[in-house]
Amino acid sequence: MGLLEVDLDPLLKLIPPARGRALARALGRTDEGDEAPEPSLVGLAVLDVLRGVSSRMPLMVALDDAQWCDPASAAAIAFAARRLQSEPVAFVFAVRTGTPDPVASEVVAAISEDRRERLSVGPLSIGALGRLIRERSAVVHPRPLLVRIHEASRGNPFVALEMSRSLMRHGAEPVAGEPFPISPEVGPLVRDRLAVLSPSARTVLLVVAMASQPTVGLVHRILGADADAAIDEACQQEVVVAAGDRLRAAHPMYASIAYGDTPPGERRAARRALAKAIDDPLERASHRAATLDRPDPAIAREMEAAARISLQRGAPGVAADLLERAAGMVDLAEATPLRMEASSARLSAGDATGAAELLRQTLTGVPSGPQRARVLLALGEIVYLESPAEALAPLFEALEHAKGDGALTATVHIYVSVLSDADPAAGLESATAAVEMLDGGGVDDADGLLAAALLERAYHWLLRGERLALDDIDRATGMLNGAGDSFIARSAQERAERILYHVGRLREALALDEVEYRRLVDRGQVGLLPPIVQSMSVLEQLVGDWPAARAHARECLDLVEQGEEVWRERAEMAQGRILAWDGDLDAARAIGISGLAREEESGDAWESTIFCALLGFIELSEPDPTAALGYLVRANTYADQLWVRLPTVFRYLGDLVEAAVLAGDLELAEVTLVDRLESLAERIPLPWIIAVSARGRGHLSAARGEAEDAIQWFDRSLDALDATPMPFERARSVLGRGQVRLRAGQRRLARADLEEARTTFAGLGAEAWTKRAEAELARLGGRASSRWELTPSERSVAQLAALGHTNREIADRLVLSVRTVESHLASAYRKLNIRSRVQLALALAGTADEGTSTG
Repeated sequence: MGLLEVDLDPLLKLIPPARGRALARALGRTDEGDEAPEPSLVGLAVLDVLRGVSSRMPLMVALDDAQWCDPASAAAIAFAARRLQSEPVAFVFAVRTGTPDPVASEVVAAISEDRRERLSVGPLSIGALGRLIRERSAVVHPRPLLVRIHEASRGNPFVALEMSRSLMRHGAEPVAGEPFPISPEVGPLVRDRLAVLSPSARTVLLVVAMASQPTVGLVHRILGADADAAIDEACQQEVVVAAGDRLRAAHPMYASIAYGDTPPGERRAARRALAKAIDDPLERASHRAATLDRPDPAIAREMEAAARISLQRGAPGVAADLLERAAGMVDLAEATPLRMEASSARLSAGDATGAAELLRQTLTGVPSGPQRARVLLALGEIVYLESPAEALAPLFEALEHAKGDGALTATVHIYVSVLSDADPAAGLESATAAVEMLDGGGVDDADGLLAAALLERAYHWLLRGERLALDDIDRATGMLNGAGDSFIARSAQERAERILYHVGRLREALALDEVEYRRLVDRGQVGLLPPIVQSMSVLEQLVGDWPAARAHARECLDLVEQGEEVWRERAEMAQGRILAWDGDLDAARAIGISGLAREEESGDAWESTIFCALLGFIELSEPDPTAALGYLVRANTYADQLWVRLPTVFRYLGDLVEAAVLAGDLELAEVTLVDRLESLAERIPLPWIIAVSARGRGHLSAARGEAEDAIQWFDRSLDALDATPMPFERARSVLGRGQVRLRAGQRRLARADLEEARTTFAGLGAEAWTKRAEAELARLGGRASSRWELTPSERSVAQLAALGHTNREIADRLVLSVRTVESHLASAYRKLNIRSRVQLALALAGTADEGTSTG
């Protein structure tokens, strides 16, 4: 039984009102609300319903013939299924083999592979086929004939039933050795079955095929007094099934063939009849649109209104089709905004190529002036998604057509600045031009253009390493209100967050991300979440909340697996970074090597720099300074191909200096410090740049035997880190100072530093760096850690195992590899002197009691 056939009101009470309205609109139960919900908002509503029902009883969700599920329903089901965790909900999907379907694949892939059981349902045996025919048709065929039916149908139950029914209608029973007279093709057999229907019964089946919600009442409005007899006949012939007032085809193939075999003229007549009989304005407009053969402005307005309803119901693809049809029925001036809206709907439906092509077609009829500029702006934004290098051409053309309109010209300049990957100099020039136009007050700033322009200019200056415009940054961030779905509003919010990240105001940046995250989730705009959660993962890691960082990295990857493929590089980097910092170096290295190979092959210098930096950090964590240096020098090579000079963009230069010192290349360390860090720190004195420069200088001084200077440099590094919360970076500087003090014979101070570093690393879960600190403590002769003390990572794994989670579930939750989980469990068993998971809970409780009693 589907949601349309049940009382929805009790279910809607289980979920937040906004999601309930979205679900009701998607099901056509209401047309309330002016704003169109994102399709994922419907998914959130379905998730809420499943959680609410399953909190009262175990729940099974069955979806038959998933390959015929419409994309919007499939996306909602898949969205909900991916987010269920421990709820007692099971899914059963039936998918036909032999005809791969992306919709069915999305539904099935919603269940993680380790929790999915796939059963291939093969052909029925001869005996099973005989029982099926006997039960459905009350016919018992002789075995030789049954064997022939089995061979001809290849064990397909539907085909076999149709063969048997056709055989009985024709009264032909072939004798032994006679060729079997019935074709195994389903189409002719179904047509044979439908041929016995009266015209009225065929009309019932055609209505069922063409109406989105076929009902007995709808058939009555079309057939009048003949409706009841026609419905009874269709049901008796088992081609239509009645469930209360609802009607459906006994098998989708009946409806498909009935519709396909109906002559075009009869189909148009049926659509006209449906348009008169159906109450739903969206479906009525769809049927009317399909019957028109000439422009009709009145129908165009009806279709435009229907498109609004379609958007409200979360069906942008349908809306786009209606808007395009409406645009074809009005003059050019009215058609252009309709086509622009249709393009936006196509983009919302995931068809960026179609959206761009529609705008290009629109441009052929739009004259010079502001309207053409707006079409070009929309085109540039869409083109950027797939080909950033080609996005500027339509924007530069838009500037020519925006002349005389100050606000529009400033808007185009901001677009150019935001989308200027291929020409950063043009981006800075446009940002400056926009500020100059807007800051004098002569141009209307109703859309927050000045804040966006100030942030764009400050961002370009910062990334180029030219200046730190703190006054502009503070002024612009104070003007943001955190609202708005426009391109300008979204871009300004993102720029503000990135600037705060670079200048070390990490908690402010995180707060902006959290606000944006909540806004997107509340609106169901899940497609925009991947870059936000990836940024939150990095920020949480920097400020020291590694569990939150792991959760965001996992979420980013989940979102990509749900279809947000454009963000895959970010998701993989987020996961690789987590694994590397946690010390799961083999798993992180595999991600890094794969990512680097892909980006080098595509010629992407930006992403190649990122993956080289990751691999360099991994090898430095081993530590293998020679291997680390190889990757980090490659990162330098790629970064030099780019226009950015700010070290916080890629954050690898500190690792490069340390790896060069450990590898004995002191000259490279000196050049890197002077040319890439210290000179820029004078112009842009950001905490991270100062701290990393001083730490690198400390390592270099220590290598030259200048212990006192080295200690002072590490002190300066720690002073700089006082201005921003970065516990991992602080622990690295403390570790470096402890190493120098140990070699200088300052054993007491060295012990304090090394213990502090070890404690911080262990508390964060940085296994590789914890081992480095412990190795230094071992040189000192002190206790590195209790032989029986579980590390934080071991305890986290053990606690989840004690709760009954599998190794795969633990790995997914903690963003670890299965091998690392197995290693942590083996170590925990050894330390706790146990042999099985059954003993874990008691053993962990015992260690907790000991910790409390000795505290």
